[in-house]
Order: sequence, then C-alpha cells, then structure tokens
Amino acid sequence: MTKKAIIVIKLVEESKSKSNRELEREIYSELSKFPQKIPWMESIEKVIVVEKN
Repeated sequence: MTKKAIIVIKLVEESKSKSNRELEREIYSELSKFPQKIPWMESIEKVIVVEKN
C-alpha cells in the first residue's frame, strides 16, 4: 500500500504575472531539486494523506 499526500497551497500575488503552465514547470522543477521548498508559495491551505493499493 502506498501513501500519498495532496497539498493545496495559495500562491503569492506575483504569481499572477506567470502562466499556469510556467508555474507548474517551475514548482515541479524546484521541488525535484529542493523538496523542502515550494516556489511561489504564500501559505499552506490543506494537507490530505491518502492510501492507494
């Protein structure tokens, strides 16, 4: 059984000047290198842990 976390975050106001695709690529890229930092994050709104078979 695998556990996965879904994290919903609010992005900073400046993120409005970037396309969604650009933000997705940058967040994914940075998390791959530095998993403890989420670029453009203002605050965490929700964390959900789910189990998958």
